[in-house]
Amino acid sequence: MVAYSAEELDGVMQPDSATCQNPFREFISRRGALQSQRWQTEKETMQKIASSGLIALTLAFLTEVDVRAADIVRVGEGPFIAGGGYLIAREKGYFKKLDIEIQPREFQDGALAVPSMIAGEIEITTMTPNAALFNSVAKGAALTVILDRGTNRPGFAYTVVNVTQALYDQGVKSLADFGKLKGKKVGVSGNGSINQYYVAKGLVKAGLDPAKDVQWIVNVPQPDLMRMLGQGQVDITDLAYQFGFFAKNNKWGPIIVTDDQIEPNGPIATYAIRKDYLEKNREVVIRWATAYLQGVKEFNAAAQAPDQHPEIIDILAKNTALNKSELVKAIAPNWGYLNEEGSPPVDAIMEIQDFWGGKYFNFVEKKIARDQLFDVSVAKEAKARLDREKPFGP
Repeated sequence: MVAYSAEELDGVMQPDSATCQNPFREFISRRGALQSQRWQTEKETMQKIASSGLIALTLAFLTEVDVRAADIVRVGEGPFIAGGGYLIAREKGYFKKLDIEIQPREFQDGALAVPSMIAGEIEITTMTPNAALFNSVAKGAALTVILDRGTNRPGFAYTVVNVTQALYDQGVKSLADFGKLKGKKVGVSGNGSINQYYVAKGLVKAGLDPAKDVQWIVNVPQPDLMRMLGQGQVDITDLAYQFGFFAKNNKWGPIIVTDDQIEPNGPIATYAIRKDYLEKNREVVIRWATAYLQGVKEFNAAAQAPDQHPEIIDILAKNTALNKSELVKAIAPNWGYLNEEGSPPVDAIMEIQDFWGGKYFNFVEKKIARDQLFDVSVAKEAKARLDREKPFGP
């Protein structure tokens, strides 16, 4: 394995701003060209109908046709490989083929996107099934989960547990050794986060009380957590595989558990949408989901045979914190598994809510019903359309 310096890691963890696209600008340019062409080819017709007093109606009609040329969808995502289905669909033009222009916005965590969703600044975003999501919906946030964005399917786990080298040398080398973690410092990105959930579940399996038997260090970004592990500021942490990989290769702390060992097929993330947008633009959302599911198929295929899919590897390197094709291939197939049927793991996510509002924690005070949080009909309709129409080929 190759070790990377801190400077090199800063490079791979920062997306290259030069690669960022501006679909909105492209859309405006294309619309302007279309308007100019129509004006030249229909000038005589416009002059004739102007004399009959219908000019205003005709201009309104042409404007309406123009607007319908493409639907802009503002999407929140992060530079994580588990979002690969969306990234592939965007980069390979699948959204455009279904007359959708993507206006992207980056978030480092799905919980950070909730205010933008509520404010109407984005339509669709990645959302981890964390305590903040349940609390936001319970308080009236008008959003609904429509699609899967990754699970820890056995063999494809995307989240992992790393410990310090010192702790590893003391015998903490697997899930069976979690009982030795009593009194240790556990670093995670936030209270109620998906990363805290997996460590806490592992502690429960070992017979420990996750609320009392360890010290939680919270609200620390994952790149900082792996460095803190190397400096002994935390004893254990749960990371996205790419960061666990970096920590292991740089001898900051080995991976001892992949989270599919703690909870097979446990959730990683979902896509959520504003309810008002879904109600008014359902057909657009179905098209968006159809393009996404094509990207999902190609993502899963590349995870299992990366050398056979160089174009996919390049897309994931260009658009994620890994930033290098060799790193993307190095962690395959641990990209997280994306459900090709599209539906989110409803039961598993509801179990997370119960855990955060259960025996050990009170991060969720008012629980919500599953029909308040999910609309699985979008995934079903999109999958049926993809199979029936095959808009991207067989």
